[in-house]
Amino acid sequence: MNLRRKIQEIVGRPYRHALFYNFPGGLRFELSDGGSALDQALTALRKATVICDDVFGEEETILVHLEAFAPASRFGLRKKLCELHTAGIFVPKVRDVWLEAEDQTGEVDESRCWVSCAFEVSTAKLQNLLWCAVTADLGSSLRPNPHCKVYLLNLTKGIVVHPYDDRGMDVISRRTSALAGLYERHNDLLLDYDMEAMRETFARA
Repeated sequence: MNLRRKIQEIVGRPYRHALFYNFPGGLRFELSDGGSALDQALTALRKATVICDDVFGEEETILVHLEAFAPASRFGLRKKLCELHTAGIFVPKVRDVWLEAEDQTGEVDESRCWVSCAFEVSTAKLQNLLWCAVTADLGSSLRPNPHCKVYLLNLTKGIVVHPYDDRGMDVISRRTSALAGLYERHNDLLLDYDMEAMRETFARA
């Protein structure tokens, strides 16, 4: 099973960050709204769970894509795996692992590159994964924290969800119809700053 290919087929090309801006026609949700690091994480987790339950509620599994900048040593990678294990996420034997260049040159330098790992997990692990995502930029005070990007994919609906940190979450798809329901049901959670762009797409859909 080529999971990397499946990931790219959903949106048509590779992605890394700022999905809302790089793939027009998506949604951007606001998650945390101040307070202590713990308050921010819990608020973000609550809001993200409500939205993701809507995206993945009918699915038995989620395709997970984890991405991190290559650590300087194997110890760094082992530490990330330990944090994932503490969060209840165990990378199965059936997985895809690949390296990508740091920049647009396409030349992969193993000392300075992005490491990706894709695998499927039970939907029951949704909150565990969201916790790993929303704590990514909250320092080391909150654990577990594997310090990696977390992308969650629904292959059936062709949707990619990226909680980029505790502040927000992007949801994209090549099919506007797949996101229209999320726009309507969770309109109060959409980021005001980008509301006009989303309204242009979905108010006319």
